[in-house]
Amino acid sequence: MDTPPACGYLSRVVDLPVAIAEVLFDDVTRSLGPADRPDPATISTVLLPARRIRTQLPAPIPFPSVPVEIELAPWSRSRSEVAVRYAGKGRPRAVARRVYEAAAPHLLDGVTAAINARLPGRS
Repeated sequence: MDTPPACGYLSRVVDLPVAIAEVLFDDVTRSLGPADRPDPATISTVLLPARRIRTQLPAPIPFPSVPVEIELAPWSRSRSEVAVRYAGKGRPRAVARRVYEAAAPHLLDGVTAAINARLPGRS
């Protein structure tokens, strides 16, 4: 029995420690929704996302939008990871996979480009 493929986890690394990246991530993603903020004590013990935003990728009418999560997590002491993942329940249907595969990379590139544009010395 073949199982339908899941939507991939997409990520990019930015050259900022997570403490600084959090501020820029909040600023860049403010229009997408409120960020979940886990307990800071847990971040130091386990690699949990420092920020997580749940938003929707618009789908062509009449299909429903596709739920995704955008996350910011520590990558190393001096770098952070920005990621997008499918946030629906169960395996995505074919239309949701197509929308995700088309729109999620653009969303991720937009967020990371906006964060990088705010770095000193970059335009």
